[in-house]
Amino acid sequence: MKANALRKPLINTAVVLVFFIVLLSISIANPATTALGSFGLIILAGLRALQLFVGLSIALIFCLAFLFAIFFGAVALANPDTAARMYGEFRQTLAAWLGEIIPACKKKTQQHVNLEPMRQELKQELQADLAAIQTQLHATRELLGGKIEQLSHRIDVLETMTTQMANTGEVEALSKEVKGAVASLAGIEGAVNSMKVCVEQTAQQILQMSPEKVLGDVPERLRTLEQHQPKVIDITPLEKDIAVMQQELASVREKADKVLLAAAPETVLVQEPVLVVAEPEQVAAQQVEVQTGSAEEEHRILSYFDNHADKQRFIELADAALEKGLNHKQVIDYLVRGLGQQKGKIISSHPSLIKDYIKSCRRND
Repeated sequence: MKANALRKPLINTAVVLVFFIVLLSISIANPATTALGSFGLIILAGLRALQLFVGLSIALIFCLAFLFAIFFGAVALANPDTAARMYGEFRQTLAAWLGEIIPACKKKTQQHVNLEPMRQELKQELQADLAAIQTQLHATRELLGGKIEQLSHRIDVLETMTTQMANTGEVEALSKEVKGAVASLAGIEGAVNSMKVCVEQTAQQILQMSPEKVLGDVPERLRTLEQHQPKVIDITPLEKDIAVMQQELASVREKADKVLLAAAPETVLVQEPVLVVAEPEQVAAQQVEVQTGSAEEEHRILSYFDNHADKQRFIELADAALEKGLNHKQVIDYLVRGLGQQKGKIISSHPSLIKDYIKSCRRND
């Protein structure tokens, strides 16, 4: 507060000191001049300073105008739209700046302006706009209300139709049955694919095995020995080994033929049969097995039961299930319950054989 209070007296004192110092310097520079002459020189210097200030101001204004003209011209060469926009903003800024300076330089004049007509006009315009907006809102509200009622009616109709078509419990039961059928089909496809791979590997091994590969150069060596007529050598052990190897080869071929026959019906259910090129001996063995199987008329599912009583029990339960008119899945469940847990695993693990057995029984009937 004290600093602000002392500021104005200090400024006045400084102005007075500067005035007297200038007056004293002019008097010393021209000893012949009087005091009034010194005052005249001071006034003349002030007028010259004012003239210099006005001239510099006018020159500055023209220089700025020339520089702005060069700038806007360069921008217009690159992009006329940008130059026009910048020039408009510059004019607005300059007008706002001059609008703040010019009223401050002019004398304040008190003028009474009557704003009541303008206020009434603005009020009427606002009321008209509000009325139009309210009308649009009312129409939009009625339209939305009608659409909501239509949608509610459609939803009620759809709910009624859904209730009439099927209950939730029936839909869930059907979905569970479909999922179970898909899972069983996936299991059957996996089993068939694995069996197909095993059959192909066995067939390749059988095709690769031949008496020449097994015996090697033994026949050639025997012929060489016969030609040279060496000493009598007991080749009985060698013949026994050859006989044993031939028996093993025959047993391997028989096992492969059995696997091929066992896999053939199941692969037919899912995909086309795999063509395996076999030797004439394999074809003959397969024909013999098919003939013996047809002669015995025993289904392959019965070969999984070691006891004859279990086979009879299976046949009786299957006949009873067919007499009741059960479907494939119900027959399997009935057989599993009738044979017990241990024997029931055979039934549950071979659904395709059970299906084939049921078809054969129905054909025989």
